[in-house]
Amino acid sequence: MVKSFSDLMSGKETFLFSKWPVEVHRRPFRRSVSIYLYPNKPIKVMASKSTSQKMIVDFLMVKKDWIEKTFDKFSEIAEKFPEKKIKAYEDFPFLGKDRKLKVVITLHKKPFVSVTDDHLLLHIPRNEWSANSLIEEHPTALKEIRHFYKREAVNFLNERLTFWSEQMNLRPSQVKYREQRTRWGSCSSKGIINLNWRLIVFPQEIIDYVIVHELAHLQHMDHSNRFWSLVERYIENYKDIMKSLKESQYLVEFLSENQ
Repeated sequence: MVKSFSDLMSGKETFLFSKWPVEVHRRPFRRSVSIYLYPNKPIKVMASKSTSQKMIVDFLMVKKDWIEKTFDKFSEIAEKFPEKKIKAYEDFPFLGKDRKLKVVITLHKKPFVSVTDDHLLLHIPRNEWSANSLIEEHPTALKEIRHFYKREAVNFLNERLTFWSEQMNLRPSQVKYREQRTRWGSCSSKGIINLNWRLIVFPQEIIDYVIVHELAHLQHMDHSNRFWSLVERYIENYKDIMKSLKESQYLVEFLSENQ
């Protein structure tokens, strides 16, 4: 069940547990054992330097059913939201609408991305253009795609935040745009609102809900009935939107630097 091996060149401590590779990351003052699961990656174990491999394996055994279910869920998600390839005619979501990637030539010296009603346009400089540009993948263009989405997100989210701030008469002390894996927004006790710029892939109604949700925290720093009543005053169908966001949250994964 467990086969150990070491990677002397990298210094990693790895072994095989059941059918899954495991990477152990040790910290000198850590008191507990924790595991982290990610799609298409080894099980990551955080443990102290004194924790034996047997203790780690015993811990994994206790969590085996959960590990199995989680990796099964990852497989289901991968099937529903397949990895996107940066090539012509691939669909990319933007403001709730799938737009096909169209590769076009440009006289500019650097590649860039723009958008139309139906297409996401990847502009390839003439000096990089080849006979295969229309059929090959362009994995290095992820940088330009991320830059485009973030730029458009900051502009659009700013507009919607200004609109809802006026409607609700609630204004943050500061707004920051971040890239978080599992959170769409947050509001601090100092009135600072953080918004996940990858929201730009979703329809406006989802974006509006997240903004109203965070603005409502300026008045109620909890999820009390008063808080939800305030949200519902402006977004009557917020429960349906929350469900839609949860079901479509993995649409943003193509924007991750390390897919």
